[in-house]
Amino acid sequence: MIIDKPSGVYWDNEGKYQGQYDKAWEQLIPASGEAKDGLPEALRAISRIGYDYYNNGFCNLWQTWDDGDTVMGSYYEDMVDYLRKHIPGDLHKGLTSFLHDAKGYGNWSNQAGVIDRIIDHIMEQIIDDELIENQTVTA
Repeated sequence: MIIDKPSGVYWDNEGKYQGQYDKAWEQLIPASGEAKDGLPEALRAISRIGYDYYNNGFCNLWQTWDDGDTVMGSYYEDMVDYLRKHIPGDLHKGLTSFLHDAKGYGNWSNQAGVIDRIIDHIMEQIIDDELIENQTVTA
């Protein structure tokens, strides 16, 4: 049995379903390339977006051209579009709002919780669908 934490940030290894998230990552996400279509790939997509946010401040997600035009890179744009099919509309709207607020490098850190809410939503589905093998944790 894996014990869940009340809440927290997955980047800090304190996510609500951190134990199951770690198992899902180990069992469902390949070392390179895309995961199996559906929830595993949705988990990989939001985790990659979160990685770029927490590790790079979205410097890879947004590309600024010489003319000053800033656009989302196609790699991340594909992930955001993929998530549209696998998360509720309100979560997707929150994600796109967060990403576009970050585009202007404004005060957007207080919206970062949308990443963890999306991971929670995906993890709840992965757990309900029994896509990961639960293992007993011994002391």
